[in-house]
Amino acid sequence: MARYGPKPAVTVEQNRFIRMEANALSTPEIIKELWGITPDDPHYHSYECKLSRWRKLPQYVEIWMDEVRQNDFHDYVKSRKTLRKSMDDSDKWLAMQSAVNVMSAAGKRIYGQEDNTVHVEISGMPDIGSPDED
Repeated sequence: MARYGPKPAVTVEQNRFIRMEANALSTPEIIKELWGITPDDPHYHSYECKLSRWRKLPQYVEIWMDEVRQNDFHDYVKSRKTLRKSMDDSDKWLAMQSAVNVMSAAGKRIYGQEDNTVHVEISGMPDIGSPDED
């Protein structure tokens, strides 16, 4: 049966679970963080089942991608700082590689130049002519 209308809101607990999973926490770590339950607890399996159901939530992918995107922004800033620092490195090879990386990506980032075109060249095709040339 198809569901119509807005998606039901996720709980704070579900949101935390999805974001923890996007940050690569293991199932035992998530269950311990959310409920304080360890794998030797007799109710542990029921919490695993709950997480399996939550993975099927309609908002799961949306929240997961939001968390990953936020992490990517932080990682990008950190890598830019590292790149700038390595451009001034005493290791000339590393400095040159860093500069090349910056320059090769600058056109895309600064000027919006991105080559998304695909060029197809077909060669070596026989000249078969057309039927009316007989």
